[in-house]
Amino acid sequence: MKPLVLVVGLWCLTVSCAHKDAGKSILKLSANTSAPEVITTQQQKVNAYFDSTLYIGYVDYFPETSEFFTALFFKDGFEEPDEEVLASKLDSLVFSEEDWSRERLPMSEARRMLVLSGLDTIFIFNRRHQLVSKATLSRVEYLWDGMEGYFIGVFNGDKKFSAQTEELYGVSSHYLPLKTAAFACEEIEDEKLNNKLLGSLHIDPFSTWDMRHFKVNPDKATYSIVSTYKLNSEEGQSYLTELKNNEVKILGQQTNDYHFLNILPLPMQVNNQPLLLISAGYPSSDFLWDYLAAFDGSSYQPLDYNRIHPKSLMSIH
Repeated sequence: MKPLVLVVGLWCLTVSCAHKDAGKSILKLSANTSAPEVITTQQQKVNAYFDSTLYIGYVDYFPETSEFFTALFFKDGFEEPDEEVLASKLDSLVFSEEDWSRERLPMSEARRMLVLSGLDTIFIFNRRHQLVSKATLSRVEYLWDGMEGYFIGVFNGDKKFSAQTEELYGVSSHYLPLKTAAFACEEIEDEKLNNKLLGSLHIDPFSTWDMRHFKVNPDKATYSIVSTYKLNSEEGQSYLTELKNNEVKILGQQTNDYHFLNILPLPMQVNNQPLLLISAGYPSSDFLWDYLAAFDGSSYQPLDYNRIHPKSLMSIH
């Protein structure tokens, strides 16, 4: 096997904000009405929609201040040009070290342009879906990581947490049905599965390819990401597959576009498939992001602002 070369680097700090434009088709603000009362009514609908949805996304940790954080999305209608406007409202330095820094943004300004619904209190889990902490939103900050800046929600946990490198994710605390005891996911290596997928996807075994496999119970299914890339022609394919009952299904495919780099199956289902936190990026690039995806009956699709309505979910028991 020739391993696929993908430049990863610092994905924990860049992934969420880089994907702020994915999706956003669930609900749009009206752009062609000028009546103040109509705008207010529409905004109330937007607020009501977001207030009833769950946030599910990756969470990271600041050991220097013992706080958790997650990247934030701009509201529809407020995009990158408005980042400079918000950055001008920063009022204090929280932390600074060498080439990165954290500055506080007043909550009134944050609520005006950023999506904060579902973030007042979150449950934080590790990759093994063990509860790590219940955390409350303490402030919004602008994080400069040495390469780019973006806005984050910062949380105080309810218990001590030892800094670690494993992935963490957060779920809005008002989703009580989340059950993780019966759910398990582990990354595995399987040479036979490698060969099976190469054959099923008609990939030349002597080409440059890369695979990762994630075994999920109690579903007894294995989800895989498979990518190929030709440096000379910049042609590539990336697949998200499921192996169940010895049958391979393609649940996602990208052609000459970004590649799937990592997945985290979650103990919540839509259309009998687990929600996935997906990390993605372009070959030979450090432009990376992550997003929440749900199965729509034929393939996995990104969910706007990493949010979903609880009525769409089914816990895995």
